[in-house]
Amino acid sequence: MIFMHKIFTLSILSFILLFSCKSKPASLPDQLKENFLSHLRKIDSTVALDSFIVLRIDSIDQRHERAIDDSVYMREFRVVQAQLSNAVMAKKTDSIGFYEDEVDYMEKQADSLSKEISNADTIKILGLVARCKIQLSKHAKIEERTIRYFLDMNMKITNSEMIDPAIATIARKLN
Repeated sequence: MIFMHKIFTLSILSFILLFSCKSKPASLPDQLKENFLSHLRKIDSTVALDSFIVLRIDSIDQRHERAIDDSVYMREFRVVQAQLSNAVMAKKTDSIGFYEDEVDYMEKQADSLSKEISNADTIKILGLVARCKIQLSKHAKIEERTIRYFLDMNMKITNSEMIDPAIATIARKLN
C-alpha cells in the first residue's frame, strides 16, 4: 500500500513537472530574423539570407517618432518634386498643375511636421527600434542593407509589412 502511494505521488509530481515546464521564448534577434525570413520567402524564395545581425536597439519617444514620420514624408515629398520636374521637362501641361498643387500642399505639411518635432515629448517611451544589418545573396551576387524594426512596449513588431519594399528592391538587384 505504501509502495502504491509512493508511485501515485511520484506520478502526480512527474505530471505536474512535465506540464508546468514552458519552453523559453525565442530571443528578440531570433524573432526578428524569423520575421524577416518569412517576408523574404513570400517575396522571393530563391534569395538566401547570409546574415542577420541586430546592430542596435533604442527606445523611441514622441520626438523620435515625429522625426521618423518627417523623414518618410520628406522622401515622398522629394518623389513628388521629381515628378513635377519630369512633367515640366516633358512639357506635360496636364500634369504640371497637379504636381504644383501637390508640392505646395506637401511643403506646408512638411513645415508643420518640423514644428511638431521641436514640441514633441521626450520623456514618455513609446516603443523600441531595432536596427538590423542584413546580407542577402543570389547567383553569386551579394547585397547588404540596414533595416529597422519598430516594436511596441510589449516587444511586438509594429511595422512588419514596411520591410517588404526593401526586400523587393534587393531581390530585383540580385536577379
